[in-house]
Amino acid sequence: MNRANPHPYEVSTQVKQKVQQAPPLSREEFLEIMAQHDLFLEHGGAGGSWQTFFINNLIFGVYQTPGNKKIPGKQAKLGFHKLQGLPLRGVSLPYADCAAILSEGQNWEGADLEGSLFIDSILQGSSFRGADLWGVDFSRSDLQNCDFREARLQKVDFQDCNLSGSDFRGAVLDANTQFKDAILDQVRMD
Repeated sequence: MNRANPHPYEVSTQVKQKVQQAPPLSREEFLEIMAQHDLFLEHGGAGGSWQTFFINNLIFGVYQTPGNKKIPGKQAKLGFHKLQGLPLRGVSLPYADCAAILSEGQNWEGADLEGSLFIDSILQGSSFRGADLWGVDFSRSDLQNCDFREARLQKVDFQDCNLSGSDFRGAVLDANTQFKDAILDQVRMD
């Protein structure tokens, strides 16, 4: 059923189709993106802020660098890509644009994703165990059966996410971790 206004927890049909039709990102492309992102971070790219926009039913994130300055390197922009089969365990991608990605059943364990944008992503069955997710925005993402054990989840936004069957035991949450309108069926928490 194609709806202009999907349920709050549902990634839109248009976003799903676009990301599922995208070619997978190759390992070489991913490693080059990572190298440029490392340069971006080394020169002060971390700590900025995100604004999101809907254009033609697609979501886009715009990142404002700290002090609005031009920074060498290139921020990782992985949106609307498939990240299947890539080396994601322990990856360092703070303040990366991961909006509307397809990364089902992937291992993000121990990853540093602080301040990254993961809105409208399809991530079910993925493990974020022990990951640093401080300030990540997962709004409207499909996070069914994900592993968030021992993850750092302060200031994480799970608004309108489907978190059914996910495991949060041992995760570090705070008063700013948001679950507004999220589906929490069979979620495990301490």
